[in-house]
Amino acid sequence: MAHTLHQKVTALLLARIRSGDWPVGTRLPAEVVLASELGVSRTTLRVGLSELEKLGLVTRRKRVGTTVTATDPRNLVQQVTGGVEQLLDIARNSVLDIVSMEDMRGEGVAVLDGLSSETGFWLCVTGTRRIIGQEQPFNWTQVYVVGRYAGIRPVLGASPHAVYTAVEEAFGVSVARIAQTVSARTCPPDAAKHLGLRPSDPVLNICARLYDAHDALIEVSDAYYDPEKFTVATDVRIA
Repeated sequence: MAHTLHQKVTALLLARIRSGDWPVGTRLPAEVVLASELGVSRTTLRVGLSELEKLGLVTRRKRVGTTVTATDPRNLVQQVTGGVEQLLDIARNSVLDIVSMEDMRGEGVAVLDGLSSETGFWLCVTGTRRIIGQEQPFNWTQVYVVGRYAGIRPVLGASPHAVYTAVEEAFGVSVARIAQTVSARTCPPDAAKHLGLRPSDPVLNICARLYDAHDALIEVSDAYYDPEKFTVATDVRIA
């Protein structure tokens, strides 16, 4: 059930699209007209339209307007970057299907440049991530765990929610800080094979470092996302 006004607006607009009132290709009425028709402010209407855009149902262009592009929401995973808890939400709400695990020194691995593991080795966990209940993955990822936590290998299982949660449970530490970068890249061959893409296709690359409360490194993840199934949104409140 929609509880906020903009959620109600989103539901009403979605119903019009699904009913066929606005077929694919239709340009919606001007914002001032549509807001008046729905009895809401233009600000509230824009929030509702933005939600439809996130679902892949419409496109919005300045001086052109809003156009219907689909009638069914796409399976889209969204990472909201408003704080540590939100950054970790994807792992909690999806599954990592492990492909391989190996101990490695880390030489030649770009995301480990300038970093060290006390034991001289890293535990590299490679896998794909998918939404719970679905089979098609939306990312391919490699997680490099510092050597002091390599003992998690026996407790990871085949499809954990995340590697860091195994570290937290086994060693009693918690993720307190995340430093991540988001880049546009071409899909690596290994990732392409698992994501059903071509090596030349564009992908989103997110490299993240997870630290504990003492700023000690826990893991480094290097993940490639199918842009058709994943978006990054920033939601930060200024005090």
